[in-house]
Amino acid sequence: MNFLNKIRKNTWIILSLISFSLLFFIIDPNFIQKIFISHYNSVGSINGDNISKKEYENCLEFLRKFMGKKSEFNLKNDAWRLLINEKLLSQQGYKLGIKNTGKDFWEFIETNSIYNKINDFKTIDGKMNIKKFKLYVQNLYKLPYGIFPQVKSEKKIWEYQKNSIKDKIVAKKYAEMLMYGLNVTDQEVKLNFKNKNNFSIIDYILIPYPEIEKKYNIHISKNDLYNYVDKHQSLYKKNNLRNISIIIFRSIPSLEDENNMRKIVNNFSYKLKHNYNHFDLISKNSEIPFDYNFYTKDFIPPIFKFLLKKKNKIGNVIGPIKDRNNYIIIKLTGEKKIFDSVLVSHILISHKNSIYSLNKRNKKEAINIIKNIFLKLKKNPNTFNLLLKKSDDFINLGKSNGQLGWIKYDNQNITKKNFNIFSIKNKIGSIGLIETNFGYHIIRIDDQKNIKNAYQFGVLIKTLNPSKKTIDKVYKNVNLFLSKNKNYNLNQIINNARKEKIESLFLEEIKENQWNINGLNTELDKDIINWSFQKDRKKGDTKIFFDSNNNYFITYLYAINKGKASMKEINQLVPNLINKKIYKKLYKEYYNKNLEQISHDFSKKIHKSYEINFHNSTINFVKEPKVSGAAFSLEKNITSNPILGTNGVFFIRSKKCFSKNKKLDDYLYNMEYLNNNLRKNLLEKLSDILLEKSKIKFYLK
Repeated sequence: MNFLNKIRKNTWIILSLISFSLLFFIIDPNFIQKIFISHYNSVGSINGDNISKKEYENCLEFLRKFMGKKSEFNLKNDAWRLLINEKLLSQQGYKLGIKNTGKDFWEFIETNSIYNKINDFKTIDGKMNIKKFKLYVQNLYKLPYGIFPQVKSEKKIWEYQKNSIKDKIVAKKYAEMLMYGLNVTDQEVKLNFKNKNNFSIIDYILIPYPEIEKKYNIHISKNDLYNYVDKHQSLYKKNNLRNISIIIFRSIPSLEDENNMRKIVNNFSYKLKHNYNHFDLISKNSEIPFDYNFYTKDFIPPIFKFLLKKKNKIGNVIGPIKDRNNYIIIKLTGEKKIFDSVLVSHILISHKNSIYSLNKRNKKEAINIIKNIFLKLKKNPNTFNLLLKKSDDFINLGKSNGQLGWIKYDNQNITKKNFNIFSIKNKIGSIGLIETNFGYHIIRIDDQKNIKNAYQFGVLIKTLNPSKKTIDKVYKNVNLFLSKNKNYNLNQIINNARKEKIESLFLEEIKENQWNINGLNTELDKDIINWSFQKDRKKGDTKIFFDSNNNYFITYLYAINKGKASMKEINQLVPNLINKKIYKKLYKEYYNKNLEQISHDFSKKIHKSYEINFHNSTINFVKEPKVSGAAFSLEKNITSNPILGTNGVFFIRSKKCFSKNKKLDDYLYNMEYLNNNLRKNLLEKLSDILLEKSKIKFYLK
């Protein structure tokens, strides 16, 4: 069995191993689809350090193995993001002269790599056997891919780990250096305890912002906005921005395409129902290959369970079922009884080509040895325990006398053609001979339990895609739209698109170093961004982009903004300026008035005796720290001035303050908790600075 599959089943292991890198930087994940077409054999560079295609491919293989449920597009995004994360922090370490040694490397392998999670590399006392691991690495470079195809994948994963570990060590040392001496003070621990345990009881009313705006007719004009920006220019950094609009023509299967597909899948369904050779039909026509495996009810999707419940007979068919653009037909093609759990022992004879092997014998010698042992066992099965001493599985031999433990059918599914350990035909004590990547095994069944039914399903999936006729029509519509709107301004073009119910993205603001476009998120995002920032671009330029799914994107460059406050920043001012007007109005009108008067004027209920503190300042499911601050600063039974909250204005009245716990318990725990938060916040701030100052380039087609 490929040992990396053992880790793949425990995704949390991988997430914990890469979390160190991902902790430091939060980056928009979208990446380019055509990343492999680049200059100088590189996919990009970070502050001048090139990332090679090989480095990228190895990282991608690593993610494919352990995060395989993601789409290929998302895996490519994650690979690029992970490489950036690993590079940025280590670059800072290298600048300071931080180095990694051979000792650091192997210590990291022993304590923090994916390999230290694998039992096959562990000694009896649970420590990692580095000697055995080094032999495994040697075999990765010796074994031929033709005979051991999984070795190619494992080699890529090892090379990614080997190269990235060097950067991880430097990054870790750099982070530890930053953290050295970074601790909260005794006073901060006491203050945190006080904030958790001191409470205020308040009465309050909450008036939503829209009600106040309507009551007093409060609004912000364009002049208000631009006057504010002119007076506060120092608050706005210079921006290099572009504003774009996009008209989107998607190639969606037509009704004719759908009707044609229905005829096809109905024909397939008819053939499957009438005993047509299901293997040939599925193998030649389905989007996925025929699956020979048998599954118990516990490990099949709901639709399969529905088939068993309604039509529990070999040959029965359900479908076609439409799921989005997929048509699915399922046929029950096989049923058998199996043991759900089997207790097995084994004798392993490995050879020099076996994974993890420590011996020098060749394959022919191993075959002769295993056959000789097997013949002896056939004559006298009771000699199994005596012959165990010949096994090369020293770990299980020492720990459990060769026993591998209970193997569950659905977890392992190691059904071999020559010896299926889960078959009910086998009795306790049965032995069989099988070959794996570890060498040759003689398997003995020690116990069996839980007889269950296992089922085989033939699944035929056809995806509905737009036909060439439909794609040509979409392209024709693109040109027709451009022709009809060539004399209109952008606002009119967008309005015309919306009248025709054509998808559009209006005046999206983009930066040169961003990765994706809000509201679009396609493989073309970076291409469109790069086009918008080309030196020869002018306001009003237009270009048609199209993706691999034959969707068309008419892109308009509406504005080039250099050195001014962005439209996004200006628009974000609106609620703040409205809130300022609201505060002035309410402060003037309700100064020195009590809670009952305010409640009456706005017809709002007074919420009585609400408990709040600095640690938990949540009111109406929203954190309101300003309310907490006011609650502890007010005199008893005095109504506050207006407090601008998240969704509205608060008026509060303090009734009393009290402490639940006066003695500080768990001092060390509280200090460690605050220290961790302090360090995490520092690293997050560092990430923002490094990303802002870094020069990240992509080599695009």
